[in-house]
Amino acid sequence: MHLTVNDYESFVLNGQLDGRSIQAIGKSGFLVCGPFRACKAGIYTVAVLGEVEHFGAGTVIDVVHNSGMQAFVRADIKAQAGPGLITIFSLHIPQDVSDLEIRVTVADDTRLKFQGVRIKERNPDRDYALLNKSYASDAHWSVILFGSYLSYVKPEVPFYLVIPKQDEALFARLFDSALVTGFVERLPIILYEDWVLEKADNVPPAHFDGWHVQQVVKLAFSKLGLSRHYLTCDSAQFFTRPFDFGAALFRDGILCTTARPQVRGEINQHFINTGEICWLRGAIVPAGEAFDAIDAHFSADLASLKYHYIGCNGIFDSDICLALEDRAAAFGYANFCGLLAVSPYEFAWYGAFVTYCHPELFKPIEPCILRPIVEPDQLFDGDVPTGQDGYFGYLFQKPACDTLQPMQTYLACLAA
Repeated sequence: MHLTVNDYESFVLNGQLDGRSIQAIGKSGFLVCGPFRACKAGIYTVAVLGEVEHFGAGTVIDVVHNSGMQAFVRADIKAQAGPGLITIFSLHIPQDVSDLEIRVTVADDTRLKFQGVRIKERNPDRDYALLNKSYASDAHWSVILFGSYLSYVKPEVPFYLVIPKQDEALFARLFDSALVTGFVERLPIILYEDWVLEKADNVPPAHFDGWHVQQVVKLAFSKLGLSRHYLTCDSAQFFTRPFDFGAALFRDGILCTTARPQVRGEINQHFINTGEICWLRGAIVPAGEAFDAIDAHFSADLASLKYHYIGCNGIFDSDICLALEDRAAAFGYANFCGLLAVSPYEFAWYGAFVTYCHPELFKPIEPCILRPIVEPDQLFDGDVPTGQDGYFGYLFQKPACDTLQPMQTYLACLAA
């Protein structure tokens, strides 16, 4: 359902119609109410469209029915969610209604332009999403990733792109160019990094750099309620084969993780032999030491096999993430940021939690969804992904991601 300004034209209270927008006019109260639409029971994602110059104290968006007597959602709006997006949230309607309202309340000093609402129904049994956390340095890769998603992922699966607000102009320029050339026919749902972190109550400490913040976003996305299951995608990757969550990532109804069983002692020695290092409480240590320290939070008796450290993509269940954050509080850490301040490996924390605390929900699968490419000359060294082999595209790691050109690489892979 797409409610435009025209749908709200008869329900403007403390605002004025200005072309394709309804503007606040310096009066407190309802900017708009209505437009009283029938809606069946279900789970929905609601995106409130518009631009905000200043929210003011007391800017609220709520969803109600029965003349406002019954409320479904009420949200205080303190920051803009993304370009052209005032806010976005999950809506659960337990029974059919005939008079659904999405209302905007403003303060005297609120300055905003309301441009409508999009309401998208979700299937509770197939509630999937893709999440890409990106920065200016990876923007070209993100455009290619999104283009490949449009070609190879089912259209009902939303694609969320989280970026720093200061990088918006670059992403807008690149996506506009992709639209003009026909490489993409629509845009992803772009969210500002600060909004995601604030809404999820996971504002990182000042000493976290961009890489640490990226890990927080991947876990904190679970708290937005926008998807039950989601696949986190690095920017330097793309799909080249049709990919379906239900077929690829579920076994007996359980969400799988891309991990292979490894003997703890052997892999820890491998980390030492190869010099692979990781962060642990602000120090650099052998990777095995960092991952064992994560495991030790959940069990005093570490299993001889470990599954949860090897994976090119994080595949998350939002409910499990919320339970993990509760466990962080039990450890005495402040939310996801507290966990990642100890050791900044989001999927290791998630995997250890499931392995030790909820093994009935854990099923490792092999291989890794996307074929990892480290050296550029690996790209065509071997068979291309078929989907039947478990690979649905490529993921590029250093130095390959710094050497290869995104568009040229993508087109070459499609040709191959």
